[in-house]
Amino acid sequence: MAHGKMDNWIIIGVSGVTCGGKTTLANKLKNLLTPVYVFHQDKYFYPDDSPHHIKCDGLDHNNYDILSSLDMQAMFNDIMKTVDGENKAHSFNDVQSGGRLQVNGKKFIVLEGFTVMNYKPIMEICNLRYYFVLEYGECLSRRCHRLYEPPDVDGYFDQCVWPEHIRYRAEIEKDSRVKILDGTCHDALDIVVSDLKTLGAVKV
Repeated sequence: MAHGKMDNWIIIGVSGVTCGGKTTLANKLKNLLTPVYVFHQDKYFYPDDSPHHIKCDGLDHNNYDILSSLDMQAMFNDIMKTVDGENKAHSFNDVQSGGRLQVNGKKFIVLEGFTVMNYKPIMEICNLRYYFVLEYGECLSRRCHRLYEPPDVDGYFDQCVWPEHIRYRAEIEKDSRVKILDGTCHDALDIVVSDLKTLGAVKV
């Protein structure tokens, strides 16, 4: 494993509630930081017919809101291969142009996903950790305007999405290393940039 090379990286975990702003923040960081490698947890769902999936009680639908629905070991392995020099990221940006942020001698990895930091090996390699939260009504309203494949079935949000989020959120809130972000505010990027500047980030 590539632990000896971890000092060359700043790893940023962006996690939290569905439709809370995770992907938006990750994309903004991709456009701001250099060089930066971005991983999306959603890329690691097992196929719909995988025996790893667990059905929701009373619903003909897999529970996609639990860690076991994802190949988290594969995600971790891809992250560590990237640390080792083999780029496995889903997107990458090494443009050096005005206004971008860099830290001398460091590269960035952004890890984005709803339970990405509930997987302990990933939580432990992050230097900065952020977790988006929303109230129930706001989350449901946003979720109703999103299209998923496979689509949500009636009852899925109340039976699986929200209860699983509350359970995983409770785990995260016990860890003082994680900054909780209000998904209704628009200051997430400013908060991350401020933290990056304390790590030595400067404009190039």
